[in-house]
Amino acid sequence: MKNGIVLNKAQYLIDEPILFTLSLDKLPEGETSVAIYQLYNQIEVTYFKEWIHLENSKYILQVRLDSPGIGNYGIMVTVGDFTFEGAFDVVKAHKECIRYGFLSDFSSQEIDTLDVDYIKDLHLNTVQFYDWMYKHDELISKKNDYLDPLGRPTSLETIKKKIEKCLEYGIRPFAYGAVYASSKELFEKHPMWGLYTEDGRPLVFFDWLNFMNISEESGWSDYIIHQFSESVKRLKFMGIHMDTYGFPKNVHDAFGKNFSLADKFPQLIDRASLEVQKINPDNGVIFNCVNNWPVEKVACAKQDAVYIEVWPPHDTYYDLYRLIREARLLSSNQVVLAAYMHPFKEALTDSDIDRAENALLLANAVINASGGTQLVFGELEGILQDSYYANYALSRESIKLKIQNYSDYLVRYADLLYKDEGMDISMTATSGINEDIQFHSNQVVFSPNGKEYSVWTMVREQQNRITIQFLNLSTNNSLWNHPKNKNTEIDDIWIKINLDRKIKGVFCASPDNSLKAVELEAIEEKTSRGKRFNILVPSLLNWSTVWIEME
Repeated sequence: MKNGIVLNKAQYLIDEPILFTLSLDKLPEGETSVAIYQLYNQIEVTYFKEWIHLENSKYILQVRLDSPGIGNYGIMVTVGDFTFEGAFDVVKAHKECIRYGFLSDFSSQEIDTLDVDYIKDLHLNTVQFYDWMYKHDELISKKNDYLDPLGRPTSLETIKKKIEKCLEYGIRPFAYGAVYASSKELFEKHPMWGLYTEDGRPLVFFDWLNFMNISEESGWSDYIIHQFSESVKRLKFMGIHMDTYGFPKNVHDAFGKNFSLADKFPQLIDRASLEVQKINPDNGVIFNCVNNWPVEKVACAKQDAVYIEVWPPHDTYYDLYRLIREARLLSSNQVVLAAYMHPFKEALTDSDIDRAENALLLANAVINASGGTQLVFGELEGILQDSYYANYALSRESIKLKIQNYSDYLVRYADLLYKDEGMDISMTATSGINEDIQFHSNQVVFSPNGKEYSVWTMVREQQNRITIQFLNLSTNNSLWNHPKNKNTEIDDIWIKINLDRKIKGVFCASPDNSLKAVELEAIEEKTSRGKRFNILVPSLLNWSTVWIEME
């Protein structure tokens, strides 16, 4: 039992009460209070609280909140002199937003569901069951205990248990399924379903899988969609993670006809989505655009998110931003980046791990600030370091609270992050010849596009709100998947903004400190262009958000 706020769900539907507990080794003196926030504002809620003294001498605070309605919220519990923070969101349907996690261990030795508890605590509302299947072309095993395609012991009973726990926690479990991978045995039975080179040789992957024709006129298309549908129907998965390998791109069918797979993927996605939604309208699919291919073709297909697996040459922080921004311009769906943290693979010493953790926090901050979310957390305190998810890194004790804070921050301030539909004015209002918004510091320089050794400022504008994301790259280069130095705090950042409007308030929050927003002073001065406001930003470590609310 962890010391901190523990919610009973990853996400809540509109008619569900919010239940959470707080576990303490001893009961502090003083009053206990519960406060709920939307951005800066505390809102009125009805709640019931009760302290329970357990036999092991621990104290448990149980709290039940009436649903405050659709939105994103922060929790602050004060017990005497101690403060605890958390976050939750309420939605009409879970597929409205995708915060994606992973599970990859399904052996019969997995006797508990602590990994699903961890995913729930990070508010991950969709989870990919990676390599759960018996074979790529026969997903469900006829036996309870079997070996997965790479020889790992796997148990259907364990999978069912984890699916059930996901459903209890408001997490949608998605089954991994490659869209065009077949065993040699099935290919030999149906060679007309295969894909070929121009000179008629079967296309193969690592010499043990055959690439199959996903075109609607191919029998493989019906076959694999049926496999997807049966997995959802029989095991109660709520969706399919439709994986691709990024190649081949241009292929030939069994008759020698040449075509581009990119032209066929949207049809396959739509058909798979239709089939799983026949079982339950809350079901869905997610398709893997490996290294952003072919995002222009599939962004508007009937999938729950635009999902991009990031590889070189998308090497810089600005590349991450650009992937998210371009996908958001193409589609109304949320954008998920599968950005695997390679520094953990090469970390041999404590110092190496420190630098890998710094890289993780900065990459996660950039992705979240850009309006996307990152697939990187899952299993029991796991961090994805590789495209083979079973090879995940384990979180050290020292970073667990930071991961929790960043996860809480994403949910609590979603209106300023993945739900912010404002226009990006970073390159038109700041830096260069632009004078609308200026930033000043004696410690650092600023950039609107993630330059190395700078503080990156992302600015988005809505009718009555301006949001500024501050990302501290001042001690590091711009390569997101390289080990990173620890940042030092910057305490003299000033915003000078020409804004000839009435301001309701200026606020700041950061996942590196208390999650509670603070109100900032806006010092007004008159200029020939109207009003200008001068605002001092609280100390910046990795990531801070400032927003200006206007009448």
